[in-house]
Amino acid sequence: MMTSEELTRRLSDLAAEFNVPGASAALWHDGTRIKAETGTVNVATGAPVLPHTVFAAGSVTKVFTASLAMTLVDEGLLKLDAPVRTYLPDFKAANSERSSSITVRMLLNHSSGLPGDYMPDLPPGDDVLERLMHELATLPVTGVPGERWSYSNMGMGTLGRLIEVITGEHYDTALRTRILQPLGLNATADAEELLLRSTAVGHTVDPTTGNMSPVSRMRAWPENAPAGSRLWLDVDALINFGRMHIDGTAPDRRRLLSPWALHEMREPQFDDFWGCFPMYANYGLGWALVREGDDPVLAHAGANLGMHSTLYVLPKQKAVLAVLTNSTTGFNLYSVLCESLLNECFDVQSPAPSYPPEPAVAIDIEQFTGAYGSPNGQVSVDVRDGLLQLQLTPAPDLDTWDRLNGRTPGDPQALPLVCVDGERRRFSMRLGSPGSYAAVQFYSPGADGRPTLVRVGTLYERVSR
Repeated sequence: MMTSEELTRRLSDLAAEFNVPGASAALWHDGTRIKAETGTVNVATGAPVLPHTVFAAGSVTKVFTASLAMTLVDEGLLKLDAPVRTYLPDFKAANSERSSSITVRMLLNHSSGLPGDYMPDLPPGDDVLERLMHELATLPVTGVPGERWSYSNMGMGTLGRLIEVITGEHYDTALRTRILQPLGLNATADAEELLLRSTAVGHTVDPTTGNMSPVSRMRAWPENAPAGSRLWLDVDALINFGRMHIDGTAPDRRRLLSPWALHEMREPQFDDFWGCFPMYANYGLGWALVREGDDPVLAHAGANLGMHSTLYVLPKQKAVLAVLTNSTTGFNLYSVLCESLLNECFDVQSPAPSYPPEPAVAIDIEQFTGAYGSPNGQVSVDVRDGLLQLQLTPAPDLDTWDRLNGRTPGDPQALPLVCVDGERRRFSMRLGSPGSYAAVQFYSPGADGRPTLVRVGTLYERVSR
């Protein structure tokens, strides 16, 4: 087993390499825990990262929300395959017939077709999730619910509202009383409580100089709390939450999740998951799956304003790995650190990326051209100089996310697509940096044989030929 001293050395070296002001990491294995922290919570003050410093959980919160929902399933108050309208009778989207078929399971496994990154930044308040449901009524469902994975913050917001209606409590209250307090976690979604703790501040990093600056805003988008915009926690809290997903119990042996619920959350949900997240092999309920089978590896990553986080759970090997960072470059740190630790300690490798073959697979590329849209923005696919190219234009309200993370929204660029699998309509899209690719897949041919959907992270539906 690695020592805390060695973990500290690695964490500090990677923080220096990737210009991360502060980070915290921990590895728990069958009763033994090692921890490390490095750097500062805020370059403007120089205050150090402490063992109990809280960072933004980001989208790791989705696993907390999913776990909270599964406690209701265990109690018989919620059924996975019941329509959402069973609990929210007024639930609807712009295309009502599609939203009527959305089930609770689809919210948990991201197949609802609800918007991925809709962020109106509503005024805070106890009724913010109820108001979010009114916003949803104006937005379309993309694709056929239940058929395809499409990452959805809006789906988690809907799940949060559903939890409120069933429990009669505000989402934050239900999360605290059912998950955070029973596990004894140093975690909070309360801004005033953050003032009383050692709290990390997010940072942006200038890609040219490496200079680090605190973000201009700590928190935003209260309507996305169930998806990851509000929860702050320390690395021990993340480890102890992960330990609960090994056997379903709290430190006092109180059972929070049944063995059945744990199994359901780990069960692969999709026969064709290719192209969703390159580092994952499939998706369960709330959890992403790095590895399926009898020895699964559960994971989820998160991002907030100037912060990145990640959590891995290996139930059979009784191991949990967590990393928290306060930088827009934190993704690079935790990717390298976790990949090396998982490989060295547990013989776990991430799924191999899909690089373009040489020579490229020959395919009729004209069938894919056209415009595809969703609340996330628009995807345009056309042929230039004999090559299929894709241009992604984010929705205007997503510019705020870029600006608060130190990126200047610019003119979208058309990027070339190289066919990986012609029969399954899979492509690799060459990104800006050398050797960097994203997965793209086209689906659901219409009457003319042309695909009606494309997934670039989330699904976009054809709007023109």
